Amino acid sequence: MQEVSLWLVPQPEDAAYLQGIIDQLAEKYQAPRFSPHVTLAGRLQVSEQYQSSLSELAAATPILQLHNQGLDHSATLFRTVYIRTSLADSLVTLREQVYELWPENAVKPFMPHISLIYKELTSSERQLIIQALKIKETFIFDTLAVVSPQQPGEWTAVETWQTLDCWNLDHHSAEVNPLP
Repeated sequence: MQEVSLWLVPQPEDAAYLQGIIDQLAEKYQAPRFSPHVTLAGRLQVSEQYQSSLSELAAATPILQLHNQGLDHSATLFRTVYIRTSLADSLVTLREQVYELWPENAVKPFMPHISLIYKELTSSERQLIIQALKIKETFIFDTLAVVSPQQPGEWTAVETWQTLDCWNLDHHSAEVNPLP
């Protein structure tokens, strides 16, 4: 078994848009840079032969359009400042299927979001960031990725995160959700 996180990665255009924001905030606040994503399942114990199961899941999952539900912040490192996203039906289904593959993992509460900065900041600093940002309304996610830190369990070493594998979601179908 190994500990990984499963991410949904945005299509290149949205990835570039979000990466620009992440990099700008990282520069201004001396924070680590990271790739834009929605964590589908974090710190998940998976078998060493996870590839075929996740490849099949990705192939059966439509491309996801997630809507911006507003900016928020918290004192939690991995949700310093983030975009809350919609909870698409196929996103929920995909997550349930992941936990069915590895039932030894406890299902954690799910709040899909796109983090924009990982840094301990005061509440007023986080609020200032939110006030300065104008974020687009929708994002398309077309890739499932497996990520882990270089040293097992060292998730706070953000700069060491590495993508181990990734698969395209089903490009023949897409779940487009109307705005709430």
